[in-house]
This record gives sequence, C-alpha cells and structure tokens, in this order.
Amino acid sequence: MNLIEISQQLLKASKSTNSVTALLNQLEKITLSDLETYLDTDDKRKAFWINIYNAFATIYLKPDPIIILSPIKRKYFFSKKRIQISECIFSLNDVEHQILRKSKIWWSKGYLSQPFVKPCFKKLRVHSLDARIHFALNCGGMGCPPIRYYDDQTINEQLDIATQAFLFSETKKETSKNSIKISKLFSWYIGDFGGKNGIISFLKKYDIIKESEFPTIIYNEYSWEPWMK
Repeated sequence: MNLIEISQQLLKASKSTNSVTALLNQLEKITLSDLETYLDTDDKRKAFWINIYNAFATIYLKPDPIIILSPIKRKYFFSKKRIQISECIFSLNDVEHQILRKSKIWWSKGYLSQPFVKPCFKKLRVHSLDARIHFALNCGGMGCPPIRYYDDQTINEQLDIATQAFLFSETKKETSKNSIKISKLFSWYIGDFGGKNGIISFLKKYDIIKESEFPTIIYNEYSWEPWMK
C-alpha cells in the first residue's frame, strides 16, 4: 500500500468528476499503526498531508465554492471535523496546524504550541515545521498557492519550486520607498518564518531581494475570492 500514491489519486479525483468513494474507504480502513509506520519520515508526512489537505478542501468546496467569502462560514468550513483517516477524524485546521505545523496554536502566529496534543496528532505530525508548506496548501481562495501533487522522493525540490513561484507572483518591490509588498500569509504565520528578520532572510534565500537590502515589509490584502466557479 503506497499512501503517497493514494493521496495523489484522491487529489486527482477531487479535481475531476471521478468518484472518490473507493479512495476514502481505503483511507478509513488503514490502521493507525500502519499509518504511523508508513509515514516514518517528514518527507513522507509532508507529501501525504499536503495532498490530503488540498484534496479534501477541493472536495468540500465543490458544492458551494463561495462559502469561503463569508468569515463565519469559512471558520466552520475549516474547523469541521469530517476527514476520517484510520481511527482519527480531522478538520482541515487539524491537518494544517496540528499535523503540518506541529501543533501550533493557529491564532498565535506561530509563536505558541498546543500544551495538550491528542495521540492521533502526536503520532502523525511532522517532527520539524517547514514554513514552505504555506506555499503548498490551497484553501480555495485566489490568494492561495496553486494545487500541485507532492511526492516524498522530490518533496524538497517541489516545495522550493512552489515557494519560488508563489513569491515571484505575490511580491512587489518598491525600490524608491525601500519597501516590499508580500502575501498576508507571512503576517498570519510570522513566527513560522522566525519573525520579521526571518522573513527578510527567507526572501533573500529565494532571490526576491538582494543580500544588501532591508526593505520595509507591507502585507497585501488576502483574496478569498474562490478560484473554483
């Protein structure tokens, strides 16, 4: 059983008219022990859970994509527990914050972790938080990164490509004002990037700004306009 392939197949089916029932059944029947044993590296965990997040977000948004325009409906959409994998039931928020962000408290901007973590989350979450996941998760809005299929064998190269592409499309330098406009994602999860200095270093790593530059950061408004029509 290749869980990465199952997650990829589910993501592919979610974007088409194909039924996802058989794949959902496979995910439900996996034992927690087998799930933990197979996802034994962070590369596998990231590839699997990014695909899972994007697949289920697409599946649940399909019937009514515009619900994410409403803050109240959006909060319910992301917090509703309806993703069953093995004996665990997750919300999209659980997949993002508990698994991929290693139990970070979502409102703390990446500075605080959950003091008490459910066994399911503790067994399946990543060992180290990788801030590049923010440029791989698609929440259904136009401000989200595009959907790609992730594989554990090439996950680092894929995340670098996704990050680079997102940064080039979502950042705008204003040299005369010594400022740079970047995605609101950086503000929401600033602690994941190591604060403002960490963001500057991150932008330099991906050649968005030069080593000698220290611009003022301005966060763009986030577009929740649905990409699915």
